[in-house]
Amino acid sequence: MNPQTDNVFYATNAFTGEALPLAFPVHTEVEVNQAATAAAKVARDFRRLNNSKRASLLRTIASELEARSDDIIARAHLETALPEVRLTGEIARTANQLRLFADVVNSGSYHQAILDTPNPTRAPLPKPDIRRQQIALGPVAVFGASNFPLAFSAAGGDTASALAAGCPVIVKGHTAHPGTSQIVAECIEQALKQEQLPQAIFTLLQGNQRALGQALVSHPEIKAVGFTGSVGGGRALFNLAHERPEPIPFYGELGAINPTFIFPSAMRAKADLADQFVASMTMGCGQFCTKPGVVFALNTPETQAFIETAQSLIRQQSPSTLLTPGIRDSYQSQVVSRGSDDGIDVTFSQAESPCVASALFVTSSENWRKHPAWEEEIFGPQSLIVVCENVADMLSLSEMLAGSLTATIHATEEDYPQVSQLIPRLEEIAGRLVFNGWPTGVEVGYAMVHGGPYPASTHSASTSVGAEAIHRWLRPVAYQALPESLLPDSLKAENPLEIARAVDGKAAHS
Repeated sequence: MNPQTDNVFYATNAFTGEALPLAFPVHTEVEVNQAATAAAKVARDFRRLNNSKRASLLRTIASELEARSDDIIARAHLETALPEVRLTGEIARTANQLRLFADVVNSGSYHQAILDTPNPTRAPLPKPDIRRQQIALGPVAVFGASNFPLAFSAAGGDTASALAAGCPVIVKGHTAHPGTSQIVAECIEQALKQEQLPQAIFTLLQGNQRALGQALVSHPEIKAVGFTGSVGGGRALFNLAHERPEPIPFYGELGAINPTFIFPSAMRAKADLADQFVASMTMGCGQFCTKPGVVFALNTPETQAFIETAQSLIRQQSPSTLLTPGIRDSYQSQVVSRGSDDGIDVTFSQAESPCVASALFVTSSENWRKHPAWEEEIFGPQSLIVVCENVADMLSLSEMLAGSLTATIHATEEDYPQVSQLIPRLEEIAGRLVFNGWPTGVEVGYAMVHGGPYPASTHSASTSVGAEAIHRWLRPVAYQALPESLLPDSLKAENPLEIARAVDGKAAHS
């Protein structure tokens, strides 16, 4: 076993728990200062870089990732135990995400250009010429996630959207997959070289000490943070970001149980509902942030059959290799603790260390009310079914729920009157409502919302997935009475960028 030292650390083979041979530097406050200072020096020029050039950078990064996909997949498989087919899909998702943001940049929509034309004869006061657009905040810190070594890490959605906005990015790589992050960083560095852009636009910092992340969030040149991870770690960094002399926005995706509500008509109509549920909750060994962590259903014979089928399927699940020893230990501890509580039944699959068993908990609505801790997310292949006495009971429980990324409803038209009563509450607690489906997959597109009220995220008015994610890294600036020659192209009267704009409150393309 390779020794961990103050200067280097090693990735872990997710299958064996042994250290892999390649050493990675433990970066410190010194490297944070160097990276942040360099990023700040190039931030103004990068912000003002024309749209086509910035879009070209994003597309070149995507091509570089695809060119090195074999190396990336092999290393990520070793570090995370995620199947190669899953990682192949994640490469495609990451590349497509970069190209989506290239399209967003080329369209110019992110400028959100608004023009109010002047009226010097307006009484009692003249109306001034005011024009507004969005500009990049400046250098952004991004924290890679453990469960998505590509799509939510070094070149993931936070990085792609920040670069699209015109913000230099400093990534704090996740210790679960430093080798993967290093290869991805090399792809971005090569793309910057091809596009003849400064290397300081992107920096990867690595290390296994919390001080690295704290130094990054605290650095005065960092103007915003993107984070995907635990509630505890995210909240600590969120507090740090807001306690700075200059507080900065902290966009954190933290924890969610993603409630599912199954109405009686769906239980009767869908014979394979239990199969779908178990497949969703165990996808990726239950390490998706959108996993259905709790199901609410009524006390009917169909629900009992659903539970029995789900329990049978759980018993048949293969042992799961989780992403890191720390995640494994936390999962096992939480599952054992919950299973020892009063008023809850648990079904396990078979597994031997270092693998873990899948688990399905079942309880009543009465017991759910007595155990608020059951609403806390357990990261791994488990879920909880809560049996409700009637629809009123189910609706009452929905009022107790905290924020989640998603909320799912299974129903047929027969139950629409009751569903219509539930939807307003779910809108208050979730970023995405799913009907007659499962929340695990997250489409990368223009309408997607991946966020929600706390603790799902720290900023419920934003999304970390999809085209709208770019707006996290932008802020509005109004220009009053500036001469035409001094205005940015997005606001000039002749509209040289040929972008959609609003003029006096009406859509215009000229």
